[in-house]
Amino acid sequence: MLRNLLRSMATSIPRGGRGGGAARGGRRTRPYSASAPRSAPAAAVAVKPVPVAPTVTIELLPPAADANTRHFSDKTFADAPISDRSKAGIKHKYLSDVQAATLELGLAGKDLLVQAKTGTGKTMAFLVPAVERLAKMQKPPGPHQISVLVLSPTRELALQIEEEAKTLLAHHPFTVQHAIGGTNMSSETNRFKNSRCDILVATPGRLIDHLENGGLTPYFSNLKTLVLDEADRLLDQGFMRDLEKIFARLPSRANVPRQAMLFSATMSADIKRVVGNALLPDHKFISTLSQEEANTHEHVEQTVITTPLSNSLAATLAVIREDQAKHGKASKVMVFLPTARSTGLSAEVFRQIKGLPPIVEIHSRKSQSARTKAAEEYKVAKSAILFSSDVAARGMDFPGVTLVIQAGLPSSAEQYIHRLGRTARAGAIGRGVLILSSFENFFLHQADVRALPIKPHTPPSSLPVAEIDTALAAVPNEIKAQAYQAWLGYYMPFARRMPATLPQFVEMANTWVLEVLKYQSDLPPPLMAKTVGMMNLKNVPGLNVVKGAPQQRGGGGGGQRGGGGQPARGGQQQRGGRR
Repeated sequence: MLRNLLRSMATSIPRGGRGGGAARGGRRTRPYSASAPRSAPAAAVAVKPVPVAPTVTIELLPPAADANTRHFSDKTFADAPISDRSKAGIKHKYLSDVQAATLELGLAGKDLLVQAKTGTGKTMAFLVPAVERLAKMQKPPGPHQISVLVLSPTRELALQIEEEAKTLLAHHPFTVQHAIGGTNMSSETNRFKNSRCDILVATPGRLIDHLENGGLTPYFSNLKTLVLDEADRLLDQGFMRDLEKIFARLPSRANVPRQAMLFSATMSADIKRVVGNALLPDHKFISTLSQEEANTHEHVEQTVITTPLSNSLAATLAVIREDQAKHGKASKVMVFLPTARSTGLSAEVFRQIKGLPPIVEIHSRKSQSARTKAAEEYKVAKSAILFSSDVAARGMDFPGVTLVIQAGLPSSAEQYIHRLGRTARAGAIGRGVLILSSFENFFLHQADVRALPIKPHTPPSSLPVAEIDTALAAVPNEIKAQAYQAWLGYYMPFARRMPATLPQFVEMANTWVLEVLKYQSDLPPPLMAKTVGMMNLKNVPGLNVVKGAPQQRGGGGGGQRGGGGQPARGGQQQRGGRR
């Protein structure tokens, strides 16, 4: 009975798979179904990529045809009431819609709440008023005074804002610096001490590190401008408490007057909470979205595929090929996955498959330099596939994206919408496909998801299961083990909403890693007892719990390498593993 339940929920693996791995001996085409509001499968796992495939040439997008032109107004920067120094640093002739709508109020020093889509020029919409405010100060700021603070949800967006600020400041005596995670904090601290920083672009976590441990608080004693960019994304990533900590360390507005500007693509109750903390009661609300684009997710074509967990990668490949057939060499796809480990694993699998455009991956397990390089490669590519965790879900402007695939359970409706917003930008055509497994169906029954125009995806005649199986065979055991641990960690908080008990939940994960990913062992990947405890899975049968860090021999993952290590007290809990 338990086996039947698990198969209906997740795997649809032939009976011959028991003991030897369902894929061996030639796996038949797996079941596939499309359904209105259903849920997405969790794709594989991400890890340190191994040496891969042949070198590929990325065809670049032509420099012409900017899809964002529809967002430009008829107002020119030449006629704008800003300094000649700022004008000299601005490359565009016309103000974008959001710049035209906010410039006058921004220059007047009003607090602003602005609803605008990414890719419409909002960065300059807040940078220009901030820089002009600096330029008009009677007494220039001191060398250790940060006058403008811009908070960004991601490192990539922070670096992009910094580059735009450098362009604007080219003829001003001011400087911009960044503070982001993934870089050496001591180097940042020394940079602040040894060179001036008029504008700081920071991610919340790293800024708090500097405020609490790096002695940066005094630098904000004369703060003139505070900006929250992609505020909805800041909240979606759980930065509410961090923002409140930051606000508490900034000087009181009663003593040190400042301007605050908050930019967001969507509005929510949480946004209103931040508005109450960051903006004055008489702030101005500006929306530059037309009724049609008030929310991209209301008119972008969206479909959902419900398929066994074992078919998630094959369904992803099938949908990518549909897009290739439709757009040819202009097919540009983003694939979002639940975890960094699943992102890395999926990218590794797809690199083994012939006939695909260049594969790029961006996730938190990559170094900052690697992520920046990958983002730039994908940005300029005419055709490519980007596998990403949420570090690229918003902020970076990637032109020409024809398809967004979300393979696995989104953490929230907001996250789903943010990811979907990577396509159909600024009037361009695009679509989104959500790939869910049946145990994730609860996502589609949420009130805020039911309101979305998600329709069943027309299923292909068959899924490329054999190709995926062959590709998986080339992926190291360590990557699969890391994917397994990350899968358990990501889905455990949602377990109560799934039609399964905790032992069934663990057995589903074990079946996935052993029979679908073909992890080479008779036991599921080992997990340290401490890790199991942190996942709230202590004493749940089916886990391969070990006392110490497993040995590297045999490949394992996420610190759980190979099949080494000693079983924890109580022995190997294998119920739910391969028999």
